[in-house]
This record gives sequence, C-alpha cells and structure tokens, in this order.
Amino acid sequence: MSYMTKIEGYPEADDCKPGMAFFAGTGPAGKTCGDCKHRGYSRQSQKGTWSDGLQQDVYRSYRVNKCAMFKKLSGHHGQDISKQYAACKYFEAKAERA
Repeated sequence: MSYMTKIEGYPEADDCKPGMAFFAGTGPAGKTCGDCKHRGYSRQSQKGTWSDGLQQDVYRSYRVNKCAMFKKLSGHHGQDISKQYAACKYFEAKAERA
C-alpha cells in the first residue's frame, strides 16, 4: 500500500518493479514478463582470459534474466526480472518455436 496520492490514469507506486522498462500491469491483460521477448539477453564478461592459440583475450558470454528494453532505454543493466511480473507497455510476445 502506497502512501502517495493516487492520480487517476497513472499506475500505483507499488506497481513499479526495479529493472522493468515501465510499470507492471500496463501491458496486455493476462500476460507476464515470462511471455515477453525482451526478458533475458546475453551479456559478455568484463574480464577476459588470455588464449595462447588465438593470441588475444577471450570473453565468456552468459545469459541474464534482465529486461532488454530497460537496457535499451536507460543504457544500464537493471535488476533481474521475475517471469511472474505483469507485463508492461513494451510487451512483445516471444516468437513461436517450430
């Protein structure tokens, strides 16, 4: 329960989830972050390991459960996003696998 004044047409402060691109629940009804193509992306490690064979640093790539739209809009990596969060206005459905 927020103690801030509720303004009609604007989401509650409690609907703000750290790392999300916009307020939770502003997307399609019944959809969650787990259904969105923006949840999760690959990230490269900051510290490389020297490879004698390649004669260069090799960086590991790993997957994170952060919002790619948040990264695009803010330029920063946000916090991990739960797949149970209600979708925001930037929701885009994941592509169907064949």
